[in-house]
Amino acid sequence: MKRKKKHEEHVDEAWLLPYSDMLTLLLALFIVMFAMAKVDDEKFQEIKSEFGTILSSHHSSSSVIGSVIDMGATTNKKATTSAEAKAQEAATQAQLENQQLQTISTQLTQELADSGLKDQTEVKLESDGLHITLASSILFASGSADMTATTKQSLDLLATSLKKLKENKIIIAGHTDNVPEKGTGRYQSNWELSSARAITVMNYFISKGVILEKNAAIQAFADTEPKADNQTAQGRSENRRVEMIIQRTNTENE
Repeated sequence: MKRKKKHEEHVDEAWLLPYSDMLTLLLALFIVMFAMAKVDDEKFQEIKSEFGTILSSHHSSSSVIGSVIDMGATTNKKATTSAEAKAQEAATQAQLENQQLQTISTQLTQELADSGLKDQTEVKLESDGLHITLASSILFASGSADMTATTKQSLDLLATSLKKLKENKIIIAGHTDNVPEKGTGRYQSNWELSSARAITVMNYFISKGVILEKNAAIQAFADTEPKADNQTAQGRSENRRVEMIIQRTNTENE
């Protein structure tokens, strides 16, 4: 007896449709990620054209991909435009701040000269901000960091101009000569003396509303950063100083 041939069942291939759609969506996702990156426009258009050719046999998918590519290209152009606008704004703000610092630097130099303090002060505009140097002799007595009438008078000369820069961070640094504090006075070392002088200046400016407490910082260098020769009395006098750096709020400058 002949055996009956088994009926061959046809595998249902309906699952291929959603699988194809899923691959299309994944491809679209990768294209979006690619389009959002900064690429050469000419090469991007070539890639878009190639994808269109490959998927031309699948009309609906080709339409989706084309829309996705256009969306990605538009997003990329918007992002580039926004970044350029921010960069231009930052450059403009930096230029305006630089002009303001130059104006204040000129004013301070003139005001200090008019007060007879030209030889005991220095004002310079540097890449990191406005540097103001005051000789310790016009601020404090030898070995002291106490506020005196002379100290207040000297600091008040800076008050009006510095108030215009309240939003800028300021560093106040104390320096001494190399003659050691032997612990006979209030300070055990030049480190303590230089830091105390910086703190005194900072506290006075804060109390007068010249600078903001949140923007102030102090540094102490003792005799580690001399600007003149400590072997002479004149050199030691120049090394005893308080320096202030009013920092730029923008890194761009001329």
